[in-house]
Amino acid sequence: MISVGNVSAGGVGKTPIVEFVATELVAKKRKVAVLSRGYGRKTRGYVVVSNGRQRCAEAGDSGDEPAQLAEKLSGVVVAVDEKRVRGAQYVIRDFGVDVIVLDDGFQHRYLRRDLDIVIVSAEEVMGPRFLLPAGRQREGFSALGRAHVIGISRCKDARQFESLRENMRRFADKPMFGFRTKVKRMVPAMSAIGKKTAWNDKTAVIFSGIGNPISFEETVSSFGWTIRKQFVFPDHHWYKESELKTIEQSRLDNHAAMILTTEKDIARLKSNEIGQAFLNSPEVGFVEIEVEIIAGQDVIRAAFNRF
Repeated sequence: MISVGNVSAGGVGKTPIVEFVATELVAKKRKVAVLSRGYGRKTRGYVVVSNGRQRCAEAGDSGDEPAQLAEKLSGVVVAVDEKRVRGAQYVIRDFGVDVIVLDDGFQHRYLRRDLDIVIVSAEEVMGPRFLLPAGRQREGFSALGRAHVIGISRCKDARQFESLRENMRRFADKPMFGFRTKVKRMVPAMSAIGKKTAWNDKTAVIFSGIGNPISFEETVSSFGWTIRKQFVFPDHHWYKESELKTIEQSRLDNHAAMILTTEKDIARLKSNEIGQAFLNSPEVGFVEIEVEIIAGQDVIRAAFNRF
């Protein structure tokens, strides 16, 4: 059992690390399942999101992050259950997996884990930090003493990572690695139904319902796009038709070539007719990201050597 979690209320880059961990395990010929509670879904109980070969549930039944992972992770079982112990028992029973990656499991202590990876962002390390409801922290940094490995997200470079690592050692002297996410590609939403479109003019209206919309804005800008307007919605937001029409009209009003959003938002939009109709526009696309480990590769290798 590998847990990937955090001490905040989200938006630190945990999901890309879950994807990274699962992909690394598959490369080692392990039979892998990702297990989540399925935050924001409209169902309860145990739901198989992917059997490792095909999608079995949409975002409405699974939550957006499991749906996103199911879309991207070939050969990996993805399931959700608010009762994690039951979910773990079921994926072992149903699929014979030998490694479970527990998504957002740091505060869930009923399941014994062999590796506890905790993600903190560079902004968190630099502070200030306040516990909920005054801030975004579920737990203080003193809780990091329970972790086996700490990942510091959104590091600009190896030099910044070294500075952040020294700061973190005041709270927990644990093996650490630093990473950032980078754009893998810009994807037309219509490619999901076999159509393509050419993007010649790098101007966009962007929107997102994620934990850290500023990070998304920076990601789009880093790929050479000019952002004409940004719409920010709450994390895990389910879009209304009126909101999507406002975004479409904003593209026209601001003379932008494209509307761009995140992979997580796309997973939600695909799950209902209103969202699918919106995605049929050739001017709608999303940003596919991937993890780039910039420091602490030896820590990653040592952690995976256990498996």
